[in-house]
Amino acid sequence: MTVKDALPLHPGRPRRSLREPSSHLGPLQVCAESAACVTPKSSMRLMMSVHFDAITLPELSARERALETASPPETTQFSLVGTASAQINEGALLAFDSALPKQMIDDISNSLLFAQLAADKQFNRHTATGDWQRTFFGTLSVMGWITGSLSERTEVAASPVDWAELITSYMPENVDQLVLSSIAASQQLPTTSSAIRIWSNAALVGDEGVVIVGPSYISGDNPNMAIALLKFTFEKEVAGFLRWDVNFNITTSIVTMELNESIYSKVRNSVIAKLGNRPKYLIASVPMK
Repeated sequence: MTVKDALPLHPGRPRRSLREPSSHLGPLQVCAESAACVTPKSSMRLMMSVHFDAITLPELSARERALETASPPETTQFSLVGTASAQINEGALLAFDSALPKQMIDDISNSLLFAQLAADKQFNRHTATGDWQRTFFGTLSVMGWITGSLSERTEVAASPVDWAELITSYMPENVDQLVLSSIAASQQLPTTSSAIRIWSNAALVGDEGVVIVGPSYISGDNPNMAIALLKFTFEKEVAGFLRWDVNFNITTSIVTMELNESIYSKVRNSVIAKLGNRPKYLIASVPMK
């Protein structure tokens, strides 16, 4: 089943546009219920006035060398074409609709990893999240990702929180099932798995976290993606994937994007060359049931 065919999993839940606050937040309290808590960011500059060739990636860190040493000898594998699939991609959970061809999956995967690493070269994603985020999305724009809509919201939540439901409430309705199934699959992974080791080391630092969830699907001739970038401050240190029983403050940026394959095809080989063998140990498949 593709996202175009999927029926809403929550037919009774009012859905919102990406520029409006969600009314279905369970235990969440939305910033004094003020419209100021949801800030449209369509004016934010996501474009970068830099040539792709000028973008560099950081040198291998001690963390990366440890992950490389511990990585399995085989190349990262994805699910068979024609089935929905998911992967941990550095600090992101990416999910792919079954209608996406392998080349588009590879393009999405490589470009998202490249953008994270390029942003890491310039800023610390945890201590300078705003600058890191602008660099991340700006790098994506240089590679051919076109921003459709962009909004930001700030919330305070008390546990327990249904994390899958919370993140799904941010997303376009057509990716509900893809988001829920990929999060559920990731939550079942043991903390010792390669995927969770990759993700935890990138996304979590003590009582803080920067989490990216990105379901993708094909629309027309190009792949599309809805990205939720969540910046957390917890009341205590956490572990594991989105199974946290803690109170937190959260700022979320929600972005819809389309990859212009004609543009990306011009930098595809350079992206692959600059990444080197990093996809082998910074990306891990998430088994989908």
